[in-house]
Amino acid sequence: MISALSNLRSQLQALETLARSANPSDRQLQEQFLLAQQHFQHQILPLGNELASAQPILTEMNRTLRLLAMDVAFLQAARQSSTTQQRQRQLIEKLEQLLGFCDALEQAIANST
Repeated sequence: MISALSNLRSQLQALETLARSANPSDRQLQEQFLLAQQHFQHQILPLGNELASAQPILTEMNRTLRLLAMDVAFLQAARQSSTTQQRQRQLIEKLEQLLGFCDALEQAIANST
């Protein structure tokens, strides 16, 4: 469980680093996001079946990931510099939330053992 969570955290941090760059590549953003999303869906989300206390955290993570998908799409569609910067900030905020959820999930797992 912890290794899957560490892997997700690493993917989210890589996405955050990419989002913080001056001119993030649309393709790289999309690819990195899809990796993180697929990992969450296949490795992390099923933990809710094993650990009831993790379910609220997983629900919020799932919701935030869906919103993040929209932010990635909006960033790719942005044409003006001010819009791009605003979209990058929104993307980074969601990624920071997701990293916080990773910490909360790790705590829930630790408390269950």
